[in-house]
Amino acid sequence: MTTTEAPSVGSFAESNMSVAWMLGADGLPCTIDPRREALVWESGSRTYEELRRRALGLAAAFRRRGLRRGDRVACMLFNRGEIFELYFGCAYAGVTFVPLNFRLSEKELDGILGDAEPALFFTDEELEPLVRTVTAAKGSAVQVVVLGSDEGGAEYEQMAAEPSLAGPYETSDPHLLMFSSGTTGRPKGICLSHRNVLTYAVAQTLVIPGLSQDAVSLVVPPLFNMAGINELSNATLAAGGTVAILPSRGWSPRRMSDYIDRWKATHAIIFPTMIQPMLEADAQHPFGLESMRHAGIGGEQTPDLLMRRFHERWPHIGRAIGYGLSEGGLITHILDDDIVAHPGSVGRAVPYQTMKVIGPDGQDLPRGERGEICTAGDAVMSGYWHAPELTAEAIVDGWLRTGDIGRIDDEGYLYIEGRKRDLIISKGQNVYPAEIEDVLLDHPSVRLAAVVGVSDDEFGEAVCAVLVLHPGAELAAEDCIAYVGEHIASYKKPRHVVYRDELPLSVNNKVLKRELAKEIVGELERRKAVRAKAPA
Repeated sequence: MTTTEAPSVGSFAESNMSVAWMLGADGLPCTIDPRREALVWESGSRTYEELRRRALGLAAAFRRRGLRRGDRVACMLFNRGEIFELYFGCAYAGVTFVPLNFRLSEKELDGILGDAEPALFFTDEELEPLVRTVTAAKGSAVQVVVLGSDEGGAEYEQMAAEPSLAGPYETSDPHLLMFSSGTTGRPKGICLSHRNVLTYAVAQTLVIPGLSQDAVSLVVPPLFNMAGINELSNATLAAGGTVAILPSRGWSPRRMSDYIDRWKATHAIIFPTMIQPMLEADAQHPFGLESMRHAGIGGEQTPDLLMRRFHERWPHIGRAIGYGLSEGGLITHILDDDIVAHPGSVGRAVPYQTMKVIGPDGQDLPRGERGEICTAGDAVMSGYWHAPELTAEAIVDGWLRTGDIGRIDDEGYLYIEGRKRDLIISKGQNVYPAEIEDVLLDHPSVRLAAVVGVSDDEFGEAVCAVLVLHPGAELAAEDCIAYVGEHIASYKKPRHVVYRDELPLSVNNKVLKRELAKEIVGELERRKAVRAKAPA
């Protein structure tokens, strides 16, 4: 058997539930204590009853303003509780919620608005000039509501106070339209139905330890992306816990620790790129994170060394590694004991998901062989918005092609070996950057590492290691290359070594490798030009 599947716990396929089920459908009692805090953030809070009532008010306002099933409501807001009110208001109204990155340029926002065509747009006062400029240039009829301004704030409160009026929906209707970060090209609209979102949430409640009504989950990422709005947040609300929203900007280990203490957070998502700064800050001024019970570590591959260091410093915090993507939901999950027993693995399939590995011609591969990871299940997106050709390329015979390379062992544990697009072909040999990065991060002088491929006349593509060293540490290029050669095959050794003070990161704290590679190519060309001018 070439596929692997978690034990089935049922399916939403034959149900007709809305995402608003998490708060109690209109006219039905909510099973969660309505007096319990659903949301807390820097300047406010909402109980479950308040969140439900205000979301229903927004749904009524949407309907009375002429929005109908399938219409879009966009928001470009810094992290705040109103984002969840809009999120559930859209669910009750049967319209689609479109959260947008507040870092978008004018050109990017123009393209997305032309694609999504929202009828309503909610934004912050700081972002209003950008939004007004783009909507005016398009001659758009979109209604803009500015939270934070006197007029816009009053308008919003009036909308949230309207008598409830929910709209019709089907569980297959689009609830979320998420635009990709654009790190691999033009942003794509990822269309997620009510079924997709509910499946994602419920699967997590089944695999995350201690996610119950006494849980307080710290939401670290911005709420315009999947890790913010649709991962731990939804799972926590489905379990009846409290979502604690970290401010969008100004993250630091110390600030995160302060908010954990303030809200007595029990759960959090931590990106791999956050762990080293946390350890460094703790070494200067220790923080215990005493209330924390569980940390979900994901976003990109997590080196084993960082996982060990995290556990050694905070052994009371249970660890989990999850693997998933916006288009496919959570695919695998692995907890503490299994992390130790299966180093390097991202776990086995979660409920509702199936996975397999295929070869270049699309054939299923047996256990242990390396190929492209594919997944199927109720969490897999409906498709790309207004892009049937892209959807057909991504979802083949019901299987989503992830673009990730990996293998599944005999026990069903998945090991990711890199992104298909990150693969370096050097002198005809396949080289996976993640393997080299793991070796580099084991070196005591290396704080952060990224490996990219650069064009090379002799090798076709050459391996280039980009290093951020610990303060005061030294590691010469020739010593770095020799160190890698001592641990893995010689053909995987870097041909070039470049040093940086920091690595460029996306809003999801992933290394922007395309941007980094372009920058490195320019630097290597300058080096080559200098050598050419040097006297013989």
